[in-house]
Amino acid sequence: MNQKIGVVDLFSGPGGLGEGFTSYCTPSGFRPFNIELSVEKEPAAHATLTLRSFLRKFDNGFPKEYYDFLNGEREEPDWRSLYSDEWSAAEHEAICMELGHPETSVQVAARLDDIKQKYGGNTILVGGPPCQAYSLVGRSRNSGKTHYLPHEDERHFLYQEYVNVLTHLQPALFVMENVKGMLSSAVKGDGIFQQVMADLQSAGGPESYRLLAISSRTSGQTEWVLPSPSEFIVRSEEH
Repeated sequence: MNQKIGVVDLFSGPGGLGEGFTSYCTPSGFRPFNIELSVEKEPAAHATLTLRSFLRKFDNGFPKEYYDFLNGEREEPDWRSLYSDEWSAAEHEAICMELGHPETSVQVAARLDDIKQKYGGNTILVGGPPCQAYSLVGRSRNSGKTHYLPHEDERHFLYQEYVNVLTHLQPALFVMENVKGMLSSAVKGDGIFQQVMADLQSAGGPESYRLLAISSRTSGQTEWVLPSPSEFIVRSEEH
């Protein structure tokens, strides 16, 4: 099944999750996953994201100038002047914008329409919304802030930007990752994780998305059952 699959990566950081997908290769040497759009707001992370995108444009190995730069034999080159087509393609793929802003929503929506036209339903969505509001360390720090109110911290609700893109793109599947602290995080007594699960499911419309946990404990089931929140914890020591 040598079909290309378009990938949209949100809250990309320096691109680790997307890199995992693009690194996958079938036994025949075919790489099915192609990142069409990555969105990251932090400039340093975006710089890495763009460089990684640029390097993926070379099918037969990275440019010699890249290795010379890594080995300290030269300053970082002006990639645009050396490889204008590849660099322009990387800049088109990796955009430095903040999700949740109206101008970002307009630009992302237009790109999603292009991706849907190019791939049809052969798309996936990946990403990890900001975790600072959910993590145990982040919540501990916030509790020490005078006048801090969780329901006024927009980071609790940035996952909804992921849901908005999911609703628009309607990919064949999606992957969302976050920290363990999301399981116990709450706003005004309402559990965040339960709301996230409900919103993700409903983004599929009448058909509804099925939520699956990357867990060996559910792999033997013959019928789909919504996993319990604890089953969504990925225990790295088991892999």
